[in-house]
Amino acid sequence: MIGIAIKMLLDNKTRLVITILAIAVLFFLSAAQVGLLVGWCSTTSAIIRHTDADIWVMARQTPAFDYGTSIPENRIYQVRSVPGVAWAEGMFMAWNTWQCPDGRRVNVELVGLDDDCVGGPWSLRAGRVEMVHLPDTVIVDELFLSALGVRGVGDEVEMYGRRAMIGGISQEVRTFTASPFIFTSMKTARKYDKRYGDDEVTYVLARCVPGQSPEQVRDAILENVPQVGCLTSSQFAVLTMKYWMLETGVGITVVVTAVLGFLVSAVVISQTLYAITQDHLENHAALLALGFGRLQLSFMVLVQSVLLGTLGTGLGSAIYFYAARMSSRTPIPMETTPEVFSGIVLTSFLFCLLASFLALRTLFRVDPGQVFRV
Repeated sequence: MIGIAIKMLLDNKTRLVITILAIAVLFFLSAAQVGLLVGWCSTTSAIIRHTDADIWVMARQTPAFDYGTSIPENRIYQVRSVPGVAWAEGMFMAWNTWQCPDGRRVNVELVGLDDDCVGGPWSLRAGRVEMVHLPDTVIVDELFLSALGVRGVGDEVEMYGRRAMIGGISQEVRTFTASPFIFTSMKTARKYDKRYGDDEVTYVLARCVPGQSPEQVRDAILENVPQVGCLTSSQFAVLTMKYWMLETGVGITVVVTAVLGFLVSAVVISQTLYAITQDHLENHAALLALGFGRLQLSFMVLVQSVLLGTLGTGLGSAIYFYAARMSSRTPIPMETTPEVFSGIVLTSFLFCLLASFLALRTLFRVDPGQVFRV
């Protein structure tokens, strides 16, 4: 039965090739949309996930990492005094204006680091994270060198009329907002942003002592430190991802586009199988007359559906991984995980099987007696 099903597919090779290409392109479209969604989620929460902290303390109602507001610096010392806290560090986060040497102005996200540089860039191409503690020194990412108008370590620019020197180049510290992250010390960051006082920070980052769960320490901080919000790192990462993906509508748009890709792919497979069944009605009638059951013929159609789905998905996967590799050096890469990609492939095959129903309806109306009619 499998051999007969394959011969029917090969009967019109041009149609077979076009169908496989169409399925591959549509699979790539769906996978790319999901990959972008994963990449965006990873980008929006990158600093939170790469920070060696269990707890984030912030102003109440903070919607996302990028939109933190000031809290008193003494919150750092109050958090340190809470039972279960091993250490606590401050972090500065605010939007600022970067003036390029050619006069252009670029919006940036200024991140000020405390003494131990907790929350700083996790991968550097040049320099060391500790360089931020030198006067008027910043670290920028290699992805945004051109946008910032600089070429490397030692270049100088201005932020709000104050000198800033490039002390290091980070790698793959992306931003979802298209405004590059600029890392410096909290002391220098306050010089660049006069909206913050010398006794204010944006976040307090804390780590739990061994044996204490982040949830327990979070609750203790909320109970002992007044007028703050407090989330575990995983909660804050999810909150930030939800804000950018749901509040802005980006995530919904991506999901809708991915589903449309699967639906169109199902339509293409359905029409192809229907055409193949129509072209071979006499062959199906002959097989029924020879004693083959309709369930056996249905199995043939399902085999054809799976073969088309496998070939199209395989080619689409190859295109996707090539595109993902090419996008790895861009601000918003296409990313995935084994679980996510397995889900995409499984969804594609489910749509392929659903697409076979139209052909099956035609098949069950075949009259085996028509093979004997003249």
